[in-house]
Amino acid sequence: MLKWRCWRKASDLTCNALPIVEKELSIGLVNRSFLVRSGRFRAVVRVNSMDSDKLGIDRFREAQILKALEGKEFVPNILYWDADVLVTEYISGVKLDNESLKSSEFRSHLSSVLHGIQTTRVSDINRFSYLECCNRYARNLPYNPSEVVDWERLCIVAKEIDRSFRAPVLCHHDLIAENIIIRQDSIVFIDWEFAALGHPAFDYVKLFGENIPRGMLSSRDISSGVIKQLEFLQSAIDDLWFAAQNIVKRSSDERGQK
Repeated sequence: MLKWRCWRKASDLTCNALPIVEKELSIGLVNRSFLVRSGRFRAVVRVNSMDSDKLGIDRFREAQILKALEGKEFVPNILYWDADVLVTEYISGVKLDNESLKSSEFRSHLSSVLHGIQTTRVSDINRFSYLECCNRYARNLPYNPSEVVDWERLCIVAKEIDRSFRAPVLCHHDLIAENIIIRQDSIVFIDWEFAALGHPAFDYVKLFGENIPRGMLSSRDISSGVIKQLEFLQSAIDDLWFAAQNIVKRSSDERGQK
């Protein structure tokens, strides 16, 4: 907060005085975020977890992606960033619900946003490996990952997914309802921590499962078998991540008690 003078302008508002914390937003599983204000100016201050790397988060990669997306209507304006904190404009709206997903008009808008993401060029970051992602989470577990997931099958599927596409595209990788904010004239995706260059169908499967609306992936040579593999992969990665997160949180709590 003491660096508020370095914050950029948000839309037509500027932070002209030291902001105060209005409230802590719903406590995330990784970071803590706060809604702050100064007069009519409002922003979200995210305090990064000290264990980000153990949870598969590359802050440098996130910064590069946010920089590449700067100015896009589907991303909050970045007001300030360093290794410990991310400050973004506050986005008011409603979260995604199942009724919205059933609307053909909304789906068309959502498809346009996903296309805008996937056609964004990001330099200086490597292609994402889903197999390495699984291995990274498994290394943080003090027990065999087979206690959490079908590890043998997961490794096979992750390797096959890594080999199933030639040209990676920018993926959000965490399109849950809480990370999609709907406004009257736009759809905004927040929390880009897990974004990377990945599989072209990943975000679609995350949103729709195997029932991806006809036409959304019509130009992609992606079989129904790969879609089913992605469904399994996503579910298994989520299970592994939560298992790793529980271990990291326990370790963090123990550090705090010393």
